[in-house]
Amino acid sequence: GVERVTHLSYSGMNLWLDVRNERCSRLVLKRCEVEISVGGVARATISLRDKVVVRGRSDGSVLVPLRFKCRSSLALVSLLRKVVEDGAEEITISYRLRGGTALFKRSVVGEDIPVREVIEMLGLEQGMLMEIRELLLSL
Repeated sequence: GVERVTHLSYSGMNLWLDVRNERCSRLVLKRCEVEISVGGVARATISLRDKVVVRGRSDGSVLVPLRFKCRSSLALVSLLRKVVEDGAEEITISYRLRGGTALFKRSVVGEDIPVREVIEMLGLEQGMLMEIRELLLSL
């Protein structure tokens, strides 16, 4: 689940996730790109700034450094406002991930997933989304 957000700006943020790795091997996420579309048109991209490492047999917080790419900061705030408020039905997410252990690497792809499903999967609460929106508006 999402633990907290730090260093939020129009160019990116640090997302802290609460994770558990029961395997002996460390897991490494090398590449990640998430494309956010509204009505089938790409509006923003979120990508990984650096790799994410989860130690083997660990339980705790992991830093996920993210970079935002959008045509303007106002477009980013508008997109987030749609997610937080009731206009999220037309917003979809597509993603491409690359990572794994030292021996086994894997790519995972998902296309056109409704944003509400992603929010529920990550355990993002409405209060956290509102807090992120207010932080962006105050920049």
